Amino acid sequence: MKRQLIGLFFIGAALLSLGWWMNRLMQPEETRTPGVRHDPDSYAEGLVVQTYDEQGALKQRLQSRGMRHFEKTGITELQQPILWHYNQQSPPLQMRAQDGLIRRSEESLHLAGGVVIDRPSGANTAPLHIVTQDLTLHFEDSFATTDGPVRIKSDDQWMTATGMEAWLKAPLRLKLLHEVRGYYEFQ
Repeated sequence: MKRQLIGLFFIGAALLSLGWWMNRLMQPEETRTPGVRHDPDSYAEGLVVQTYDEQGALKQRLQSRGMRHFEKTGITELQQPILWHYNQQSPPLQMRAQDGLIRRSEESLHLAGGVVIDRPSGANTAPLHIVTQDLTLHFEDSFATTDGPVRIKSDDQWMTATGMEAWLKAPLRLKLLHEVRGYYEFQ
């Protein structure tokens, strides 16, 4: 009895395979679309890009050790990006990260992993040092945001928080979102 069932099973499998093969022969040949490329469409080493405002003043300067652009996805990967954001009334902000990602559809720069933001002291501004993670900068609005931990230090004063929104146009404004703690000296 078992031999008969096994034999019927193999005959059924052979008939199904033959039917599938005959069906494939009768259909027109499929035109195959090429798969998604994993190779970059363009790349650069030692990349420097500068943008200017309507008055011709330097607005931002992006420097990256390496850049790879993927046209199909609209994604540009940056290695060790450094971004300077310029204001006419204060020294520029410098943002550094290990990796960066620009999405064409969002017109934003995502600095992945640890991010360090520095601003030297100016005539009317104190030095600023910010350490955070996974910062997203929206170019058109000069607006940055993170949901990660934030530590801000300026002279002997410091603040920590979880999450931050930053308006980078002068005057610089920071909004700390959760679990804010700090030490501030009044003068």
